[in-house]
Parts: sequence; C-alpha cells; structure tokens
Amino acid sequence: MENFAEQREHLTQSIERCQKEVNVAMHELTGAAGSKLDVSAHIKQFPLTWVIGAFLVGIWLGSHGTRVDGAGQGRS
Repeated sequence: MENFAEQREHLTQSIERCQKEVNVAMHELTGAAGSKLDVSAHIKQFPLTWVIGAFLVGIWLGSHGTRVDGAGQGRS
C-alpha cells in the first residue's frame, strides 16, 4: 500500500507542475495573440526596401507563366 500511495503522491505533484506550466504557456500565448503586428510602421520606416521587394516578387511571379522554351511555346 505504501508504494501505491507514494506513486499517487508523486503523480499528483507531477500533474500540478504540468498544470502550472500549461497555465504559464496559456498566459504567454494569450499575450502573444493579443499583440498586433504593425506592418505599416515597418513599411513607413523602410519604404524603398518594401517597394523593391514587391517589385522583385512581382517579376518572379510573372516570369513563371511567360517563359518560352526552344520550340517557341510558352510554359504552362
């Protein structure tokens, strides 16, 4: 009986520790979810970088459908 009682107490303590860790994690997650990502501040800080990046992404995306292979047919 003592072995069972010790195991039960040990498991109870372990569960309490896990519950505390879950509570801390939930508190951190709630804080992270509550904070908003303000992209406009970053764009205002470095507008030229964002314009150049958007331009390069546009070129990259646009080039996938307009390439011509050796036979003169476009890629699909």
